Amino acid sequence: MTPIYATLIGYLFGNFLTAMIVGKIFLKINPTQYGSHNPGTANMGAVFGKKWGILTCLGDLLKSLIALFIVYFAFPAHINIAFCGLGLILGHCFPFWNHFQGGKGVAVAAQITVFYDWKAGFATLLVALVLTAIMQNLTIPPLVFMLLFSVYEFLQNQEAGIIFMVITLIMVFKFWKDIVDFFTGHGKKVDILYSIKKKLGIKSK
Repeated sequence: MTPIYATLIGYLFGNFLTAMIVGKIFLKINPTQYGSHNPGTANMGAVFGKKWGILTCLGDLLKSLIALFIVYFAFPAHINIAFCGLGLILGHCFPFWNHFQGGKGVAVAAQITVFYDWKAGFATLLVALVLTAIMQNLTIPPLVFMLLFSVYEFLQNQEAGIIFMVITLIMVFKFWKDIVDFFTGHGKKVDILYSIKKKLGIKSK
């Protein structure tokens, strides 16, 4: 029964969409009516500014961390962290109170992987960061990172690997339109290296 409890705890906390809270309390708007209509970090940052994007990301990381710590102390078996992660992704992507329309789960997935296996989590996140810089894209790198992490964990523990693979498939489903846009040449480009240089005041030659 503990895997079920862990999943339910994750789902409950996953339902707290920081973008919706930030939008309604601070911006007096519904973020799902703007930009990509996605209540997540990327859309909040792109439409309303980096400050609100960062605040959304921090909120999503915090809710995930709280849920993971509750499960960590309540149900010590390490596999329960993976089940809690599955619940978090389901809650974040398909919140019952918002007609099951939620975010894409990138920040939440990052938190889950690092909490479950910090070495593999940081290593695969680094790969995603490099890919983001090279591809100038925010769709494919998160999916590659999650896929790599899932495969690695499957080699360590098949049950955990399958859970993380399910999480990956959920993210693929949420990113499907962006994936199609990417492969048809209509994907939005994000040059993070240019943004960093601009922030540091470094001029490109």
